[in-house]
Amino acid sequence: EWQSGGRGRLGRPWHSGLGNALTFSLLWRFECGLAGLSGLSLAAGVALMRALHQLGAREARLKWPNDLLGPQGKLAGILIEAQGDMLGPSAVVIGVGLNLSLPQQVLQRIEQPVTDLAHMTTTLPERNQLLALLLRELATVLREFAQHGFAALRAEWESYHLYQNQAVLLLMPDGKEIQGIARGVTDEGALVLEMQHRDTGMPEKKIFHAGEISLRG
Repeated sequence: EWQSGGRGRLGRPWHSGLGNALTFSLLWRFECGLAGLSGLSLAAGVALMRALHQLGAREARLKWPNDLLGPQGKLAGILIEAQGDMLGPSAVVIGVGLNLSLPQQVLQRIEQPVTDLAHMTTTLPERNQLLALLLRELATVLREFAQHGFAALRAEWESYHLYQNQAVLLLMPDGKEIQGIARGVTDEGALVLEMQHRDTGMPEKKIFHAGEISLRG
C-alpha cells in the first residue's frame, strides 16, 4: 500500500503516497555467478514493457539503463541488488516502482518530470491484477535470461528504447559531458555511443557501462 523509504538509482529517493504507486521487490535465484548477470536490469525493463503494452500503455518507452518513461516524464524505475560469487550461484532482488495515479502533493516533492499509468491507459487496472501481470512477464523474461542471457532480449529492448539512433548526452561521474548518437546496446547491456573521433572527425563507436553515468536526450 505504501513505501516510506523507496530509493532509486544513484541513491535518489523514490516518492509515492498511499496507494499512488505499485512498489514491490522480487527475489530471483540464478545458477550463474555475478559475472553472468550483465544486462539483467535491461531484461527486467523488457518484461515491464510487455506488461504495459498489454494494458494499452503503448506510449511507454525505455531509457537506458533502467527507467521507463511516458510522454510527460518518468513512469517507472528498476533497481537491482545482487549477492553471490563470481562463479555462482547468485541471488538478485529486483525492485520496481511504477507510478499509478500521483496526486499534486506527491508531484511537488519530485524533482524531475514524471507521469503515471492513469494518464496512459483508458482504464487503470486494479493493483493486484497489475502485480500479477508484471510478475508473470518477469518470470518469463528471467527464465529466458537464465538460459540465454541478455543477448536474446537485446533487439526487443532496442525497439523500446526512446533514444535509439538519436543524439544523447552522457553525464559522467567527474562532471564531463559526452555527446553522441545512441546506437543500441551490447549483449551485456552496455550503451553503444557513436561519436566523432577527436582527431580525424570520423565516426567511431564506444561502449559505456551504467555505473554512475546519467543519460539525457
